[in-house]
Amino acid sequence: MTPDFSLRNADLLDLYAVMKIERASFEPDIQETEAVFRRRIELFPEGFVLFTDSAGKTAGYLCSELWSSIPENPADFSVGHDISAMHCADGKILYISSFALLPEYRGHGNGTRLFSKGLSFIKKRVQSVQEMVLLVNEQWTGARRIYESYGFNRTAVIPDAFPHSAGIVMQFTSE
Repeated sequence: MTPDFSLRNADLLDLYAVMKIERASFEPDIQETEAVFRRRIELFPEGFVLFTDSAGKTAGYLCSELWSSIPENPADFSVGHDISAMHCADGKILYISSFALLPEYRGHGNGTRLFSKGLSFIKKRVQSVQEMVLLVNEQWTGARRIYESYGFNRTAVIPDAFPHSAGIVMQFTSE
């Protein structure tokens, strides 16, 4: 049976749950800090979506930024970057900065379904979005399959974007 999930925008009271998901989903050297997530929620709450199960447990999140252009500097994609450096309130490019689910919710198509629902949730609230971009570790084949199934295509590779591996820049154009 596929669990039912509700979606809502995150607020600062959700930081504990977000950090729990972050620690369960990523190795310590690529985890975002609470301060980074706090800033993302404060600056662009419409772009930070939580997934909760039918019991009200936070199962995952998708957070994003709005950019006016896709940067050429690989550092702009880096873990821990400050959202205020690139975020543009009227930007047309949605940068998906992070997407994660607790391990017990992975599999059975939940990642694919929630990624799609999360993007739809954001795009209903931020109608200026024309393109979307993300960076994924080249070793995360499951994540890449989710993004490819949505229609994202590889557009660039950033060597050493992650410890011991490259990052793949993937892009989706909606027009």
